[in-house]
Amino acid sequence: RVRKIRDHDPTCAGGAKSSSRTRPPSTALDETTMAAAAIMAPGVLLKAATTVGVFLVALKRQRRSKRVHESREDGVPATTEVGQSEDPDHRPPILAGPRPCMGDLSAMETVVNLVTCVPYFRMARSVPVGVSVWNRLFSLSCTFTGVCAFLYHLSTGKIRNFFRRLDYTAVALSAVSLTCARTTEATRPLFAAALSAVLAPFQPLLVAGAHMMSTEVAFLRRALSDPKLRETHFRHTCSGLLGFAAFYGDDWFPQVPYLHAAWHVLSAHATSLTGCLVQSQVA
Repeated sequence: RVRKIRDHDPTCAGGAKSSSRTRPPSTALDETTMAAAAIMAPGVLLKAATTVGVFLVALKRQRRSKRVHESREDGVPATTEVGQSEDPDHRPPILAGPRPCMGDLSAMETVVNLVTCVPYFRMARSVPVGVSVWNRLFSLSCTFTGVCAFLYHLSTGKIRNFFRRLDYTAVALSAVSLTCARTTEATRPLFAAALSAVLAPFQPLLVAGAHMMSTEVAFLRRALSDPKLRETHFRHTCSGLLGFAAFYGDDWFPQVPYLHAAWHVLSAHATSLTGCLVQSQVA
């Protein structure tokens, strides 16, 4: 009788042993999701750390350049830590206001920068615009970014300052419109989007960075729940990191040609891969 009870009672050793052999499907799915999160999370964290690091270093350089500029106005020669004179024109362009960064140093480089603006227009055409007004707004913002970049690389003189500011404002507005396009009616942050649109001309880095990180988190969560998107998310993360490296390198090493063109291609490719978020939201 005791043997029969042990055979039929799941709390006994035999029952526990047999139940451990067959795991519920939900447990296996949770383990797969956790394993995928462990693989993809370092890439997202690295991108976030890169963004914060670039901003902090750029902010430090901007403050140092401001002190140099003020000391020059007072007639005091300013030097860096190594004793060499520092040029305030080498501030990071995204924090320096409406002054252009060093670039387009040759006619060939200008042509390459103009040609690499084309991916922004192709990215705009890939957005499904016939379903939501927010999708159309995102498509128009991508086109606007391409137009601003094209005008910036064509311009010379003082008008170049204006187009540089407009270029970064367009990038920030594209990030805001992507946030609105990938969210539903219930979760769409309209107030935050309106506030970001107002701040974009004054702090394009903060606006673009905040909305990009929000999109990265949404992309990671979607890739964890849908295994079909994990390869796309991996390519998006890799191209985004390389794009950040090209953008940052273009600021630190302006004499190296075609870094800005690489930023054009990589950033457009990384953003185009987020179209699956817009399409899945539409579906």
